[in-house]
Amino acid sequence: MSLETRIAQARGEGPADLVLRGAEVLCTVTGEMIAGDVAISDGIIIGIGASYEGRESIDLSGQVLVPGFIDTHLHIESSLVTPFEFDRCVAPRGVTTAICDPHEIANVAGAAGIRYFLDASTRTVMDIRVNLSSCVPSTHMETAGAALDAQALIALADHPQIIGLAEFMNFPGVIHRDPGCMEKLHAFAGGHIDGHAPLLSGRDLNAYVSAGIRTEHESTSAAEAREKLQKGLRCLIREGSVSKDMVA
Repeated sequence: MSLETRIAQARGEGPADLVLRGAEVLCTVTGEMIAGDVAISDGIIIGIGASYEGRESIDLSGQVLVPGFIDTHLHIESSLVTPFEFDRCVAPRGVTTAICDPHEIANVAGAAGIRYFLDASTRTVMDIRVNLSSCVPSTHMETAGAALDAQALIALADHPQIIGLAEFMNFPGVIHRDPGCMEKLHAFAGGHIDGHAPLLSGRDLNAYVSAGIRTEHESTSAAEAREKLQKGLRCLIREGSVSKDMVA
């Protein structure tokens, strides 16, 4: 479909491929319920909140439509299931995208474990995206069996499911310029790099952010999250069976 056709269909100048009628749409930005059709063409939502004609239509009267949920930070293997089983269990409950760090499988199986995970991510219903595990092993004291240097990560970086570099847990290595950490940060500079820096503050936090790290998910108090937000990090708030950070 051309861009011109998409724009014309969005204006109602031609029929969409599919129209969902009768449901309300939850706007996750404002919290409002939006009445009207949802028009879809070439797999893209081109219009909501208006009346549309379509080559095919589905009556969803009385239903509520919501965008697919995105799990922004996840270690699937830590749930002790394969990506395929995770997909089977979770996708029907509305999670359509998961952004994963296969750190635990990489700790044991190294690059081969990540390649398995990447291959699986191309064969699931859910859109599984992958950040390459940045700290394998997590520290020099760990003996899990594998080690991934910058060159090993670069060799995997061109896979279509790769987003960037996963949580940089070795924050002391970043702020003290460990050569191995620096090589990885240089290799992925300008791209997406997730963070992991519990209780880091002040000039050390400034140093961590200046390394090009974009997100952080270890804040357990409002004050900690506020400082990280002020210094340019996007804070992910964990809320689940293990971590209860929303109350902070």
